[in-house]
Amino acid sequence: MKDLHIPYYIRLRDTLAEQIAAGAMAAHDKLPSERELKESYDINRVTVRQALMQLESEGLVYRLIRRGWYVSPPRLNYDPTNAIGFMQNVSAQGRVPSTVILSKSEIVATQWAREKLQLGAGEKQYLLRRRRLIDGHSVLVEHIHINAKLCSGLLDLTLEGSLTEVFKEQFDLKIARVEITMYPAPLPEAQADELQVIAGTPGLLLMRSSYDQHDNVVTFDQEFWRHDALQISLQVNN
Repeated sequence: MKDLHIPYYIRLRDTLAEQIAAGAMAAHDKLPSERELKESYDINRVTVRQALMQLESEGLVYRLIRRGWYVSPPRLNYDPTNAIGFMQNVSAQGRVPSTVILSKSEIVATQWAREKLQLGAGEKQYLLRRRRLIDGHSVLVEHIHINAKLCSGLLDLTLEGSLTEVFKEQFDLKIARVEITMYPAPLPEAQADELQVIAGTPGLLLMRSSYDQHDNVVTFDQEFWRHDALQISLQVNN
């Protein structure tokens, strides 16, 4: 932190980033408190917060509500053109995936859900909400809207793993094509709370429509990702 032409918060950001890169602080290690950083570097609290928020925006650190700042783990590589599922993808990268079922229910589809699932008035949908974890740490929350008439009894089955496999093995539904839309968006309060971060934290919203071999919409999936958990990786051949 020597160059006086560089803002103080950038100098602190660079110092902490260098420590992380050098391995002085490992993934999920807790950073010194804002008060400790203020005293160690003889700067004010506002400057410390600016530096930490800069690191957060770059995905190098993350906050947990009422617990402080932590070093972010490596991002998960994700190729949206590849049909590989979450569990298999995480395992293939040497990490440990897990799933928590937050809720599952059968409800009359709203107009919004009817449009997404191509349902008629009064038809039912299943709503499955799951939290996905990597190495024991929450990275995304899923809201999966499911065409109930295509897979009656689905909610009685084990749903922590690949739904694609469940559809294929239990209902002879083969996912033939997928449409994906994604864009950055702040995490809403409910999803932020489930991920133990502050509402409004940067996130990635990924939406996926899955069609079966008869071109019926089987699921419409909303995935609310922590922004520091994922990186999009594509291979393009010319």
